[in-house]
Amino acid sequence: MRANEKRMDSIAANLANANTTAFKRQTCATRTFDVALAGMSQRAIAVDTSTDFAQGPITRTGSALDLALDGDGFFAVDSPNGEVYTRSGKLRLDERGVLQTADGYPVAWEGARGTISPVGEELSVDGSGAVRQGATEIGRLRLRDFADRSRLTIDSVGYYHAPRSLGRKTATATVQQGAVEGSNVSSVDELVAMIQVQRSFETAASVLHTIDQSYRRLNAPR
Repeated sequence: MRANEKRMDSIAANLANANTTAFKRQTCATRTFDVALAGMSQRAIAVDTSTDFAQGPITRTGSALDLALDGDGFFAVDSPNGEVYTRSGKLRLDERGVLQTADGYPVAWEGARGTISPVGEELSVDGSGAVRQGATEIGRLRLRDFADRSRLTIDSVGYYHAPRSLGRKTATATVQQGAVEGSNVSSVDELVAMIQVQRSFETAASVLHTIDQSYRRLNAPR
């Protein structure tokens, strides 16, 4: 029953973020293992939660500051706690010409940070992340990918954090300007999973109730 409760929490989070830009659905896997307790072996159940990094649908917006990643990789972002990573490319430009995320974190660049004129010519971004304003080359956005993405952790704001020991690999994603990546959550699939979890929970509760009644009968005064 506790395992099903954890699965339900993941399903609820997925459904709540079905329309969140670049959200990656959470998946659950149930496993059993033996625990030695007081010289006896007991069977225990655990639920492991992981992130499904499958590609989300790409939707055209026409905005020059909307960027989508098609393939494996992340945008690098300079946060107050160091470099973090995101798939969301809904960007904005502040009055100083700093390209930022919607939360106000500067986007990381390869080399020196590029500065964009807020009143200059329109921006263009190619598939590799190279940014130009008119004929002037501003720089290249930093894209990152990791050998074992299962070790990434996500914070409450939605940014991924990588431990220092996590090996990197070359990002193969291409940048699409004027588009955003949608959530990879299928609401229909999540609703079907929710029904399955509810039925599994009810079955477990029924078994527990039956066991409880059996013990009551055994311990009833005669």
